[in-house]
Amino acid sequence: MVEKESVLDGLCEWPPRLPQGIDYALLVTVSAMVMFGLIMVYSASFIYAQERTGDGFAFIKKQLIVAVGGFVALYLACRINYRRWADWAPGILFGAIALLALVMIPGVGSRVGGAQRWINLGLFNLQPGEFAKFAVLIFVARLLERKSDRLEKFVPGMVSPYFIALPVFGLLLAQPDFGTTAMISVVIFSLMFLGGVPKRYLGTTLLLGGTVGSCLVLGSEYRRARLQTFLNPWSDPSGKGFQILQSLTGLHHGQIFGTGLGNGKEKLFYLPEAHNDFIFAVIGEELGFLGILAVAAAYLYFIYRGLKIGWDCWDRYQDRFGMLLASGITLALGLQGFVNMAVVLGLVPTKGLTLPFISYGGSALLIDLFAVGILLGVARGPRAGR
Repeated sequence: MVEKESVLDGLCEWPPRLPQGIDYALLVTVSAMVMFGLIMVYSASFIYAQERTGDGFAFIKKQLIVAVGGFVALYLACRINYRRWADWAPGILFGAIALLALVMIPGVGSRVGGAQRWINLGLFNLQPGEFAKFAVLIFVARLLERKSDRLEKFVPGMVSPYFIALPVFGLLLAQPDFGTTAMISVVIFSLMFLGGVPKRYLGTTLLLGGTVGSCLVLGSEYRRARLQTFLNPWSDPSGKGFQILQSLTGLHHGQIFGTGLGNGKEKLFYLPEAHNDFIFAVIGEELGFLGILAVAAAYLYFIYRGLKIGWDCWDRYQDRFGMLLASGITLALGLQGFVNMAVVLGLVPTKGLTLPFISYGGSALLIDLFAVGILLGVARGPRAGR
């Protein structure tokens, strides 16, 4: 029997005392990615921050503060018995829906670039869509566990997982935030697959999802424009195709070994969102093919460790919720990383998704590290923590 401890035990010690059962390989991998991200955010944002705020360190200081807060959140989350998240899932989902609704209220939600997705908290802008992604994930993992003996039926097996996410989808599309909506849909589908939903329902879900997604893309002028730009960015090189063309130019300059850390040119007001959604292009230019290969390898290893935690939870404890929770968090973060890389490389249309752990973005980094804390909590087992 594992002795239960307080969530706050060890937090005030220096260095903080890590709880037993931590997956150190995963923790070191994530920590290294965050440290690397801080370096790249500084490199990509210094000139832009100097021009915009008069302080070249403005963005990196905010990111550093959020990173420290994120690791505190990770520490606290990993000390909580992960089975508690199943109990709290309805409240967490309701809170996510409430935050998404607040974004739509004039004066509360902040509008940037035609999208209203943020709530200004001063130090950083909170993006409730990031929180909603994990709220839906936790609730669907709970749902699939509790209905595991009825997944052969149509409603529990196919309808319920997506039905409970409909309010979230509606509010996200109203912002609009199609990228997060698509990521949540993919994660739900992955959980259904891992949870044992019959193949006939998975095939039907895939067909319906593709149809609905196509209608959403073709039925929106700006999404059609993004698709056309993806197919032929040279059709509007100084307009909608400008960002991806500058991204590819930076990657071309990087070659194999890169131009050197800090020596990139595209971040000098050529490449929009250089420190945010397109930071991978700055990595490719300054650190070359070897740099982007190392980043891709780090995400692959993160996915391997996370899925292994989920598999071990099932293998040792036969705990379906723990397996789905760990796998869902892993896929939500890992797949988003590869989607971001694919966007920067021009392999998929622009989605507006950040590169987890690396891109500039306060709420994304804070919530992502908290989710990793939950993942580390699963690694500790169902009898650890409080």
